[in-house]
Amino acid sequence: MTSDDKSSLKSNKLDDLIDNLISDEELKRYIAEQNDGLTHEEREKIKRENRINAINQWCAENPGRDPTRAKDKTIKQLALDEEDVVRLEEFRRDNPEKAAESRRRAENSSKYFDDRQTYTEQLPRDYLHKDSYETRLKKAEVLNGCSFKTRTFKSKRFTDQYAAELESPDSGSTLEGHWVENDGKQLAISWFGGWSNLFTALSFLLMVAAVMFFFVDLVVIGFVWGDYRWVPFAIYAPMFIVGFYMLKHRAILAHRDNFYFNRHTGLVKTPHTLFRKPFYLPYEDIVCYGANQRNVGSARGGSRVFVSLMVPLKYPKHYRFTKPTFYVGGSNREWDSLAYATAMTFMDTSIPLGTHLYQSIEHYFKIDKDITEKHGFPEELKPYLDPVDCQVNREAVW
Repeated sequence: MTSDDKSSLKSNKLDDLIDNLISDEELKRYIAEQNDGLTHEEREKIKRENRINAINQWCAENPGRDPTRAKDKTIKQLALDEEDVVRLEEFRRDNPEKAAESRRRAENSSKYFDDRQTYTEQLPRDYLHKDSYETRLKKAEVLNGCSFKTRTFKSKRFTDQYAAELESPDSGSTLEGHWVENDGKQLAISWFGGWSNLFTALSFLLMVAAVMFFFVDLVVIGFVWGDYRWVPFAIYAPMFIVGFYMLKHRAILAHRDNFYFNRHTGLVKTPHTLFRKPFYLPYEDIVCYGANQRNVGSARGGSRVFVSLMVPLKYPKHYRFTKPTFYVGGSNREWDSLAYATAMTFMDTSIPLGTHLYQSIEHYFKIDKDITEKHGFPEELKPYLDPVDCQVNREAVW
């Protein structure tokens, strides 16, 4: 083999490597290793030693000052980087199980990436919705059993309409995926009202009433009952047991209190209200508004509670007396708006699911349940996950 052939072969291998690399960062790492002959770990160790020396030199010249607050931007960034490294080391030391899980996931990701045929394989996407808005609207009318009414929403209190897109829809932050749950097919956003919250309130009242009845019986009534001492016990004991059982198992009804955004149909299912069944509508007809903070009075003063309002712009004609609106969120504007934007981006079938949604998908795959936990995990999504590791093993999840 001539020298030209060898250089050509080496060039081809480099081209293949460049094509298969995940990111520009790994390409830079490869080039650096070829130039200086050091591994990534050795280079990071040298870089940290130089960083610590620079910080120590600055601290010697500026005694008593915090390098993370330095006016010199270079020193400030070095100090912040070192602070992050120390915090990561402390986390690994204090949380060995979580650190081991992170290492395992990283090793699995590398293993999946090396299996290029499986990693880059294009799976069928026929299950994703492709119907037009008008077609999906007609399907929703069939499911609801009647046609729609259209509303215009105006409110002095709810004026801040949230955006329907994420800044990085394909790889959002963990924060964006934390406030919603999804199984890859459906995404859920919980409603403030509903059966689970009703059961929580009733269980709390029953338990408080039972405890109060117990003390009243102990102090006052107990002297009167005599041989029938068991009568009050037969009243407040079941009250407490029923209240405790309702509080413990209120999650059984939680699936009735969610908005379900279905990526495969392009429709949204509203929560069950106390007196009305849920209905379906196209996801384009769901908007979310932020509210002005309202006063919540109490005996010792008041507080400010942030709420958001999910508003269907279309609703079934049999809703004759009220127009449906739903309180959601309740944390702050940033988190509520992220949850809504994540749901709307989830419904966009022109892009794959964001990596920030993988953790929730893997959870439901592991327990073999869908988002409602009433049925099995969606069959269409199973090829995207490793059956042993219960982890996404593909380049993208559709």
